[in-house]
Amino acid sequence: MVKLKQIYVGKADGKKEALYKEDFENYFYNYNDIYNQTLEPDKYLVLGKKGTGKTILGEYINKQAQYTPLWFSKTCSYKDFKFHELKNLTTNDIQPNEYLAIWEWIMLIELARLLLTDENISYSKEKESLRIFIQDNFGNLKLNVNKIIEITKSKKLRGGISLFKLSKENGSSTKSETGYYLDYLEDLRETVISLLEGSDSRYTLIYDELDDRFRNNDLYKHSIISLIKATDKLNLTMYESKIKCKVILLLRTDIFMCLNDPDLNKVEQDNSIVIDWGNNTDKYSPLIELILVKVKKSIPELEVYNNKDLFKLLFPNKVKGEFPERFLLSRTLFRPRDVITYLNIIINKYPEHSCFGWQGFKTLEKNYSQYLLKEVRNELCGHVSNEVIDDGLLLLKQFKKITFYYNEIKEYFEARKSLYKHIDLEDTLKLFFDFNILGNRYMTNNRTHSKHHYSWAYRENATIDFDKEFVIHKGLRKGIL
Repeated sequence: MVKLKQIYVGKADGKKEALYKEDFENYFYNYNDIYNQTLEPDKYLVLGKKGTGKTILGEYINKQAQYTPLWFSKTCSYKDFKFHELKNLTTNDIQPNEYLAIWEWIMLIELARLLLTDENISYSKEKESLRIFIQDNFGNLKLNVNKIIEITKSKKLRGGISLFKLSKENGSSTKSETGYYLDYLEDLRETVISLLEGSDSRYTLIYDELDDRFRNNDLYKHSIISLIKATDKLNLTMYESKIKCKVILLLRTDIFMCLNDPDLNKVEQDNSIVIDWGNNTDKYSPLIELILVKVKKSIPELEVYNNKDLFKLLFPNKVKGEFPERFLLSRTLFRPRDVITYLNIIINKYPEHSCFGWQGFKTLEKNYSQYLLKEVRNELCGHVSNEVIDDGLLLLKQFKKITFYYNEIKEYFEARKSLYKHIDLEDTLKLFFDFNILGNRYMTNNRTHSKHHYSWAYRENATIDFDKEFVIHKGLRKGIL
């Protein structure tokens, strides 16, 4: 008999899943053929809500590159990147394009480091010049982006051989002078592109964890807009030159929606892919299929089951009167991370059980709800201050109602304003609606019965309606109240 401890459903963190699960690629669920979509020449911006699988997609691309001759792929993590350091490297371009040059510089340095590991590129003066330039200025090929910025900011970059303009020939020797990165940008671009044009290899740079230092301010937003534009420009240059090289950006949808620039709508329409797991709460949801795929891979003897029978074997009981798939999915934000986390909580608590029964879901609902509340709180971070988040959640906790009308909570709020001094009520309710802490509920009546309907930002892309009843998300109720 199968036990839950034998089942592998993945990890909440895609980066850790790729790190700790040596053959993680065998468990990857290529929903909507997202892998091949991302590799299309015109697609480079992968958008998705937090926890929808952007990072694991990037890791899967890297893994496939390892198995493919002459494919060099690398993920550049921006988890600890200090965006404020970019202020020292801006140009006089109009906002928000003032960071275009430094982003192009960073990408070219990363590409240079990548192509210098390609032994299939024959020796040439260009390659040697680039190698010397990178070695003299950046040393270790494994340095991170913060180190690149630190070195670039010093304004003491040294030119390599004659390909870089600040180098001057003195007979047979080369004298290298120091300069600013803008002095070298054009020559670096020409050298990198020239070497790539002569290569039969394929190169992929993936930029991930750009949201780690997200703040809803001009510095961050302008830098990300510049990054998108610089990526667009570089990818277009590579495509026009018939070079098999592309930069891919992984970015949260809520952050992209904060950006405002005339060019972004074109980028979204022509060059982006959105990871969206739908809004179905039935057993045919792709999120359920994701779990079943991982279960079959972790326990080969279960591969003989069709999905319908396997689901019934693993989830045999209703939970609180709800079908198990509906109970589970209605408490998520339709993200793999939520489903994986809930099931892992159950596996860790009941490793000897043979199925995900009602007991696990019911007993551990609060544990899961606390996880989901932390996730939403983290997602809100950067959009507003921690004080606004905390006061808003405290208001809901002390109000102690799962459903309510605006006038009810307004009356409660007005009588206790001193407790929630950091928030405006309407703004907070709108914020919580946009981030799915709250939804709207309304009722329709016909001759035979009445029925409740719900509007959620994450399901129908709905907007808040202050005239309708508010409802706290099922997955958050035990965490908030």
